[in-house]
Amino acid sequence: MLMDIFLWLAIGILTHKYFIMLQQIESQRVDTLVYELDEFIIKDEIDVIDKGIEFMLSEVDKVNLMICINAKGESFGAFIKEFQVGVKYWNKLHKIAYVADKRNWGILVAIDDFFTKFKEKYFDIEDMDSAWNWLKED
Repeated sequence: MLMDIFLWLAIGILTHKYFIMLQQIESQRVDTLVYELDEFIIKDEIDVIDKGIEFMLSEVDKVNLMICINAKGESFGAFIKEFQVGVKYWNKLHKIAYVADKRNWGILVAIDDFFTKFKEKYFDIEDMDSAWNWLKED
């Protein structure tokens, strides 16, 4: 039961306002969750992804993620929450494909992949088909 989620929630963090700008996109695979993150990644968006993984694990043994990033950066809270989600699902995540149009995400993903049990890989936006093919591989 995957449905589109498009949440707009204004929250105040210090003097800045950030919005949840997360959309769940229909997946080509039953074992893969697909999300699009826009603007600035915050902890609340990672919370939604966490719940999606939890729900998906009631249906499958291992979960893949495809994260399409159109964001300028992320909050420290989001960074910490991503680490916590990675540890929580250490043995349940199989692969995470990050799709974006900014190479600096690729460097971060390569560093992060070094420290995780599951596989992570960056793809340029025009290589979306390659990302899907990579997720299909064992």
